[in-house]
Amino acid sequence: MSSTETPVQSDGSGIARLSRAIEALVDRIATSTVASLLAIAIVAFLAFIPGLTTLPPIDRDEPRFAQATHQMIETGNYLDIRFQDEARYKKPIGIYWLQSAAVWLTGTGPDAPIYIYRLPSFLGAIAAAMLTWWLAIAFGRPRAALLAGMLVATTILVGVEARLAKTDMMLLLTITAAHGALARAYLSVDNKRSLKLAAIFWTALGASILLKGPVGVGAIACPVIVLSLVSGSFGWLRRLAPLPGLIWMALVVAPWFIGIGLASRGAFYQEALGKDLFQKVVSVQESHGAPPGAYALIFVFTFWPLAAYFLAGLSSILDRLRQPSILYAASAVSPYWIIVEAVPTKLPHYILPLFPLIAMVTADAIDRGVINKASTHWFMRFLALAPALLPVALGVAGIAIALLLGDQMPVLGTLILIAAAGVGLVSAKLFTRSTIASAVVAGLAAIVAYWGAFGVVLPGLQQTRLSERLVAAGHAAASCPTPALASAGFEEPSLVFVAGTAIQLIDGERAATFLSEGPCRVAFVERRQLSMFNGRADDLGLAPQERAVIEGYNINGGRRLEMHVFTLPEAKP
Repeated sequence: MSSTETPVQSDGSGIARLSRAIEALVDRIATSTVASLLAIAIVAFLAFIPGLTTLPPIDRDEPRFAQATHQMIETGNYLDIRFQDEARYKKPIGIYWLQSAAVWLTGTGPDAPIYIYRLPSFLGAIAAAMLTWWLAIAFGRPRAALLAGMLVATTILVGVEARLAKTDMMLLLTITAAHGALARAYLSVDNKRSLKLAAIFWTALGASILLKGPVGVGAIACPVIVLSLVSGSFGWLRRLAPLPGLIWMALVVAPWFIGIGLASRGAFYQEALGKDLFQKVVSVQESHGAPPGAYALIFVFTFWPLAAYFLAGLSSILDRLRQPSILYAASAVSPYWIIVEAVPTKLPHYILPLFPLIAMVTADAIDRGVINKASTHWFMRFLALAPALLPVALGVAGIAIALLLGDQMPVLGTLILIAAAGVGLVSAKLFTRSTIASAVVAGLAAIVAYWGAFGVVLPGLQQTRLSERLVAAGHAAASCPTPALASAGFEEPSLVFVAGTAIQLIDGERAATFLSEGPCRVAFVERRQLSMFNGRADDLGLAPQERAVIEGYNINGGRRLEMHVFTLPEAKP
């Protein structure tokens, strides 16, 4: 064995044999770099693929990003960022270029489905899990590095973001790459300049700026400052060639930032820095507020199933704080966590940059066999059962949501989640014998659960597919293949993405006027807008015909909507 993990008991029970088999397999894979990276990539692929192509656009951020990219491809303008006629200057250009590349490389063109826009997140999440191995292997424990990559690949919040066409997975990739280079510079004994590490480090930071502004630089600044204070010198950074590196990073980011500054006459900086970033720091934005400590309270859920093993090994991790890998992780995690807890605006993905570091120290504790697995405390028993509990909770939630929305019962998805809970129980049984085997089986339970939840239950909820159903009803009601569309009372970005850039988001009065302005037009009118719509139609002498009524659930607003589909009589013979 390559670690101090306590050997499993040599009895002939099935659990003992399973423990030995899993540990032997992990040991064998960990001896090879290629095998380790391939195993992590396969695990990540299996964890992230369910639902990638079948989940509808998830309001609001995902379709905003995808629609802005769609408009770049439509117009050929890859400098400016727009959502319909509005400038979208909250984030830099990086993710839009990557999504555009995904569209063109797949040959799908401007009308690409949403999953094409998700490919950068999907591939970025797989690469981030593999880069977690590269970060962890710098500290010299191959089995711990393999486990760290697998823990990241199967953690639920990473899985959620891997399926969304947003910035966060590519940002995680760049930050993890920068950590891998920085950790090697920190561990270096001679401080000689390494152009290879410097190129990785500064290119990753430049890319992170193009993706999400200063967030990546802030995440990396935490270990740089803390480790330099601990060591009493910043000299160890010489290996990363700071002056040439800063110049290179500036060359990576400057062209677009200068271009958009000129094109927008400074509006980009005012919106991205003055409104989006600064206001989130000083006040609650978009109702996403929570008190300090919120991330700690939801840790067990957002880091599932990794959190169970981290918390079980926390006392040992703290006892070994001066160990290089733990010191490095603590210097990166602690200040960043304090900062995001203090910021009034909170979203779960704000702590994503910390996942690889927490996975690294957790995997190290698992590998060394220092997790407190023998405790009879109720919380330790809860942690052991954690891989089984979430699939049960997801199954119950899936049934409850289907009943509340009036959807079909998710029978197949529930059965898959029950199977995932069964695998989780095996993980709990292994917990007292081998935490390595337990963690591997917990990862398998997570993958099965994701196939049930993301692959079957969520895509099957038709009531949440309001935009898709509404557009389909509009096309069915129209007399031409490409009708002009307008919506009153339902203005989610998913509707714009599904219906097309030209859809008008207006009120009831203007919806009636819209119908009168030309042939082959369809208006979607929400129930509360009907009185305004009908009043304006009477004033114009119109006799709009109701072609369909579409009921659904707006997950962003958290309420049911009743949408009425109208055309003028001549719109369809």
